[in-house]
Amino acid sequence: MNRKIIAMILTGIISVLLITGCSSTNEGQDVSGTDTTQNETAEEKQEENPVILPADARIGIAYAEDSSEFTTFFLNKVQGNLVSAGIPEESIESTGCSAEELADNAQALISGGCSVLIVGNADENNAPGITDAAVKAKIPVLYFGTSPGEKEIARWKDKGWRTAYVGSASTQSAAKRAELLDSMGLEKTDFDEDGEIGIAVLYTGEDRAGDQINADTLKKLEELGVPFTELTADEEDAYRGTDLESSMEQVVDWMSDYGKELDLILCADDTQALGALNGVSDEKRRVGHDVLIMGYDANTESLAEAAAGNICSTFFNDFMEQSQNASTTVLAYLKGAGADQSSMISEYVSVTVDNAQEILDIAGKMQENEPDSADIKENEDEQ
Repeated sequence: MNRKIIAMILTGIISVLLITGCSSTNEGQDVSGTDTTQNETAEEKQEENPVILPADARIGIAYAEDSSEFTTFFLNKVQGNLVSAGIPEESIESTGCSAEELADNAQALISGGCSVLIVGNADENNAPGITDAAVKAKIPVLYFGTSPGEKEIARWKDKGWRTAYVGSASTQSAAKRAELLDSMGLEKTDFDEDGEIGIAVLYTGEDRAGDQINADTLKKLEELGVPFTELTADEEDAYRGTDLESSMEQVVDWMSDYGKELDLILCADDTQALGALNGVSDEKRRVGHDVLIMGYDANTESLAEAAAGNICSTFFNDFMEQSQNASTTVLAYLKGAGADQSSMISEYVSVTVDNAQEILDIAGKMQENEPDSADIKENEDEQ
C-alpha cells in the first residue's frame, strides 16, 4: 500500500481516538455534571412557577354571594384591570354560588386547569381544602372578602405557597368616629344643651364588625373625655336586628321615649342607618340639627345621604385599593412570581360630607360596569 495512504489512515484513526477520548473525559468531569444539574434545577423552577402570557391566561373566579355591593364592585374592577392587561374577557370564568357550594365550584375551576384561582368569601372551614387542591394542581390562589382565618394565612406563609388574601380591616374605625365627634364639640352634638351627648345604639346581634365598632366607639369617647350617656344601655332598651323597617320602628320608639335627650344614633350597618333616617324624618326631627346618625359599611344609597349631610359618618370598604392589590398579585403570579405577600389589608375609609360625593361617583361607575383600570399598567411594570 502507498505510504502516503497509510499515513493518512493512521492520522484519521488517531484523530478519532483523540476526539472520542476528549468526549469521554468531559462526560465524566464534575463541571459538566454541575451544568446539567443547574439546567435541571432551572427546568424544575420553570415547571413550579411557569410564566404565562396574559393572552394565554385562564382566570377562574368562585365566590360565595352576599348582599353587599362590595363583591360586585371588587370583581368589576379586578376583571376590568385584567382585561386591560391583555387577558381576554372570554378567558375569565366567574361563578357566584352559596357558601355551601363554594368548595365544589372552586374545585371545578381547578380541574378545568385555570392559571390562577380567585376565591371570594371563603372562611376558615372551607378555605384549607380549596388551598390544598389548588396547591396540588400547582395553581396560585387569591382570596378576597371574608378572611380565611389567621391560622390558614399563617400556613401559606410557613409553606411558601403562592396563596394570598386581599381584605379589609376596621381597626381604626371606632377611633375615627370618636375623634370626629370630639372635634365637632358639644355645640354640634349636644342638641338639647344638657352638657352631654345622649346616644342610642343599634346592634345587629349577629356579631358583625359594626357591632364591635359601636361598642368600641363608646370606649373611645370615654378615653377622649367626651361627656355622653348611653340611653340604651339597659338590656330592655337594646335593639338587635338587621332590616330597615324594624330599625325605623325602633328609632321612632326611642324618640318618643327619650325626646330631645336623644342626640346621636350609632348604627352597626348602613341599612340600620337608612332606617334610622326614615324614623327621624317621620318624627319631624331634622338630621344634623336635632339628632345625628352614624352608619357603617357604606352602600350607594347611604353614600348619597352622607353627601347630602343626612348621615354624619359612615365607613367604606375600599374596593378600589383591594382590587388593585388583587389585580397586581394575579399578574405577578402569571409572571412566575413567588409568594411575596400572604396578606394585604386595606383600612376602611371614613366617609363624611367632605368626601362622600367623590366615593359615590366611583361607586356609580362600578354599577355601570365602567371600571377605571388605567393605573394597572404602571403597577404591572413595577413587578
